[in-house]
Amino acid sequence: MSVRLALTLTLALACAQSLLLRQSAWALLAEFPDEMAETVAEAAERCRADGGTPDVAKVLQSDDLNGDGRPDWVADYSKLICKDGGNPACGVNGCLIQLYYWDGDDWDKVFEDFVQDHRFSTSGQSRLMHVKTYGVPCNRPAAETCSYTYKLEKDAITPVR
Repeated sequence: MSVRLALTLTLALACAQSLLLRQSAWALLAEFPDEMAETVAEAAERCRADGGTPDVAKVLQSDDLNGDGRPDWVADYSKLICKDGGNPACGVNGCLIQLYYWDGDDWDKVFEDFVQDHRFSTSGQSRLMHVKTYGVPCNRPAAETCSYTYKLEKDAITPVR
């Protein structure tokens, strides 16, 4: 079985189990970004190469992040399980997270970074993403953390503080 087919089947199961959107999981699956699928497949392959067994079922989530009425994608590699191996998308600085928006013609990667933690919230009409990184980006020792908040706008993600 090809990596792409295995990933597609895994994603189909994950979408069918967890999506609560108005569109069907199969329609969303047909529209997920190829670049994102390739990164997930690469991480799964690296897990296998290190002797592990990957489970990517919870890596991808679809949600309308920017309020435009269309599904967007979050790839949260902290949720990649590599049984009997280490997570190849995580390091001492955190795990990779990617956000993709649909612009009507193609997918735009609007965020990609290694983070220790993230969460989404709403403030009035605004959708926000809060991330925590290791300390170096904000001129602190690596063992400390930095906190950032981003506003999820229709076409981009804008730092709030």
